[in-house]
Amino acid sequence: MALDATIALGAETAYGTAASTVDGYEGKGDSWKTTREFMESVGFRTGLQTARADRRRIVDMGGEGEIECDVLDAGAATLFASAFDRHESKPVGKTTVHTFTSASTGSGKSFTAEMVRPKASGGVTAFRHVGCVATTVELTQEVGSPLAAKVAFDFQTVTHGAAPLAPAYPAEAFPYDWTAGVVEVKMPGASAYTQLDVTKWTISAESGLKTDRRFVRANPLKKVPVRAAVPTYEGSFEAEFDDSTLALYEAFIAGTVLSARITYTGATKASDGKPSSLVIEAPAIQFTGDSPEASLDEITVMELGFRVLDPGTTDALKLVYSEPTPTPPTSG
Repeated sequence: MALDATIALGAETAYGTAASTVDGYEGKGDSWKTTREFMESVGFRTGLQTARADRRRIVDMGGEGEIECDVLDAGAATLFASAFDRHESKPVGKTTVHTFTSASTGSGKSFTAEMVRPKASGGVTAFRHVGCVATTVELTQEVGSPLAAKVAFDFQTVTHGAAPLAPAYPAEAFPYDWTAGVVEVKMPGASAYTQLDVTKWTISAESGLKTDRRFVRANPLKKVPVRAAVPTYEGSFEAEFDDSTLALYEAFIAGTVLSARITYTGATKASDGKPSSLVIEAPAIQFTGDSPEASLDEITVMELGFRVLDPGTTDALKLVYSEPTPTPPTSG
């Protein structure tokens, strides 16, 4: 039955207007939940036993959900577009290069997420969540696993019962994984990046959006979320304690601001032979901890958390995702 479940995402032309085309993602779970609240009126009344049935009103509060999946080397552009403030794309030969960046203002874009759930009695039901706006995103890579992405959404409302949209998938795509990635850092004054051997890295973002924008307007549905707080970008490196990570520990205790870059080369190639790729750049990071930790039965290790900061001269966080183009979509 689970083989009939699908999760798909498509850009909307206006907040709350369902997308007509969607891209399919191979989700790891189903967390899409709607929320309802009840307004209730209770007062003195002769013979009242409990709240009266005609004194309650249900209100659609929208809901929340996540798309958690492995990052493939083709077909992930819509998911990244939902998670970043800006998205630009351009053809370069037989490849499409997507550039996603942070910005001082939100993108203002919204998406439709369709969760198709199989029924025990046979068949499926499509739940169409409209007005989806990303609130957090997390990328995680550790040895032994593919590169994983988790994007959390707030949505305006959900409907069900319509025929499922046909999700588009890339004709061919392979997951990025730990064997294809390289982590590098650059200290202040250095002319080049230095490779850092990590066992795990993470980068996360919290968008700072106000999502509960409701008004007395004869309509219970929320309006499009807007940025109300300073976004937060964080991450971490886990590595063995050696000369290279000692330098990073010293950067931590000194409050040094340095640069980080993470690069992946994909297995899927364009028709001209150029491989797909993914590059994450954070020009200004500052470590927030921690000290190395020794063990009786393991190599001394350390976990270095960091904040991604605004360098003032360029974007705080940039992700460049290159995939073969055209990518003929297939449904199913």
